[in-house]
Amino acid sequence: MKLKLWVAFGTLLAAALGAQAQQNSRTLNPADPSAAVPVTVYASAMSGYTPAMKDGAPPPDKSWRAANDVVGGQTAHAAHQPQAPATSDAPRRAEPAATSTEHHKHH
Repeated sequence: MKLKLWVAFGTLLAAALGAQAQQNSRTLNPADPSAAVPVTVYASAMSGYTPAMKDGAPPPDKSWRAANDVVGGQTAHAAHQPQAPATSDAPRRAEPAATSTEHHKHH
């Protein structure tokens, strides 16, 4: 078993040394003005951009404000009560819930 381990270790060491020997030993001088360099290509970050809004859709700040107005007009427990769907396109403000005699007991 030890022999197989030493053979595997020797094989890996030989492969690493062989790869090192095949590398180009000539280093390029960065101060050499005649050194070959790859061509720089400009690629715009916006070349594949597609707008998120569809034509005729309100901008995000307008749709956010409408949703915020609807939520802002609700009472603290409005999410726990069933509500009828809105009948108009205007944001609907929730009516305050009727207080029950049991409500004052929970804290």
